Amino acid sequence: MAWIKLLVLIMPCIFLWPCFLSQAETDTLKPGQLLHDWEHLVSAGKVFKLGFFGPSWESLDVGAIAPRYIGIWFNEIPYYTLWVANPNNPVPDSSGVLTMDTDGILKIAYKGGSPIAISSNQSKKANPERNITATLLDSGNLVLREVDSNGVAGPIFWQSFDYPSNSLLPEMKLGFNLKTGHEWYLSSWVSEKVPSPGAFRLGLNPNGTRELMIWRRGQVYWRSGEWKNGSFELAPEMTSRKYLQNFRFVKNENESYFSYSVKSRSDLSRWEFDTLGQITQFTWDRRNRSESYWIFITSSACNTDYTKNETAVCLSEEPISCRNGSEFFSPKRGYMDTNFLYDFDDNASLALSDCHAKCWKNCSCAAYQSYSQNGTGCQFWNKESKFFPSENSEYVYLLTVESAQGRKKTSEDRS
Repeated sequence: MAWIKLLVLIMPCIFLWPCFLSQAETDTLKPGQLLHDWEHLVSAGKVFKLGFFGPSWESLDVGAIAPRYIGIWFNEIPYYTLWVANPNNPVPDSSGVLTMDTDGILKIAYKGGSPIAISSNQSKKANPERNITATLLDSGNLVLREVDSNGVAGPIFWQSFDYPSNSLLPEMKLGFNLKTGHEWYLSSWVSEKVPSPGAFRLGLNPNGTRELMIWRRGQVYWRSGEWKNGSFELAPEMTSRKYLQNFRFVKNENESYFSYSVKSRSDLSRWEFDTLGQITQFTWDRRNRSESYWIFITSSACNTDYTKNETAVCLSEEPISCRNGSEFFSPKRGYMDTNFLYDFDDNASLALSDCHAKCWKNCSCAAYQSYSQNGTGCQFWNKESKFFPSENSEYVYLLTVESAQGRKKTSEDRS
C-alpha cells in the first residue's frame, strides 16, 4: 500500500517533468520533488554530496538487492560516509526515493514498505503556509528552513548537525542544549558495513564538567580530563594541531559544548569515532592534493598495547586471573579449525568489541571473529584450535602472549 501511495505521488510528475530533480546538480530539495537512488544533492561549493549508498560500496548499481542508506560524504572522497539519515532503517534495494511532504518532513519511500521519516518539523503546525526546503550546505549540514517568495532563506527548523552519526565535522557540537535538553553526541557503528549505533558513545560529561567521555555499553570507558587552557588535561593530543584547527569549549545559560573549526577553508577535516571506540582525526589539504592523517588513540591502555605490538587490537579490558597484562589480541588474515569452534552468537547488534570482551573474560578463549560477513555477531575458538593463514580470508583475532623478554607466542604456535 505504501508503494501505491508513492505511485500516486509520482504519476502527476510523469506529465509535469519539473517535479523530478534534473540531472543538473542542485543543493536543494523542494516539497514534492524526488531524489532517486542514482541522484544526489551537491552543496553549492561542491564540498559535500548527499545520496543513497551501501556501506560496503559494493552495491552501487541501480537494482542491487542490498541495504541502502541516505548519507552525506565529501564530494571528492566518497568512501567515508560522514552522516547517515536512516541508520536503523535501511532500504532493502535501490527503489528508494528521498522526498519532502507538504508538512516539510523529509521521508524515504520505497517499493513494498512504509515511508521512513528522517526529520521532524514543528514549524508547519504554527503556519502551514510556510515554504520549507532541504538544503545541503558547504559545511556538510543538511538544513530544513523557510524560504520566502524571493528565495531568501529564513530560520532553520531542523538540521543534521543536531543528529550526528560517527563523525564530527567543523562547527558540529558535542554537548547539551541546556534549554531543550537535547544532546549532541557521536555513536560508533556496529561494524564498517552496518551504520546502526554500536557499542560506544562519545559525548560531554552530563554532570556539568567540561570533559569529554566515551561510554561502552553504558559504562564509562574513557575520559579526556577537564578542559583547561585550550586543551584536555588527560588527552592534550586531541587539540595539538592548533596550526590547523581552532578548538573551543562554550558554556553559558543556553548550551554547553565542545567544537572545532578549520583555519584554512581549503582543508577538509573530520573526526571519526570508529567501531573500537577510537577517535581519529583526518585532515586533507586540497591545495596540495595530498592527504595527511593524524591518529590519536584515546585510551592509555591502548597506547600500552601499541607499544608492545603495532597490530594489537586497541581495546581496554579489566585484568582477570588469566589475563595479567601480557596478553592481547592480534588481527591476522586466515581461518580457524572449525572443530574447535566452541561458541557463537548471531545477534546482529553485537559489534567486534563485544566479541573481544567476551573472549577476554573466558580463559579458554584463544580467538574470535565476527559471525556474519557484515561484521556483526561473534564466534569463538578455544586454545586447541589451529589457525591457517590466508590473505584471501577475513581477519581472525588471535590471543597473543608477550613474555618479559619481548618474545611473542600466538595461539597458532600451540598446535
